Amino acid sequence: MPIEIKELHIKAVVGASERETVSTIKQEEITKLKKEITKEVTEKILKTLRQKNER
Repeated sequence: MPIEIKELHIKAVVGASERETVSTIKQEEITKLKKEITKEVTEKILKTLRQKNER
């Protein structure tokens, strides 16, 4: 009997060890990275949707 997973929760904790130095990121850089990530994800989603429509 197949099992269907309807929800998947992933939790991760990211932290620096004592040896590593934590660098600060400017708000402008964070905004730029968010835009880049959003653009890349949107492109991949649209590509997947186009492929599904072609089938």
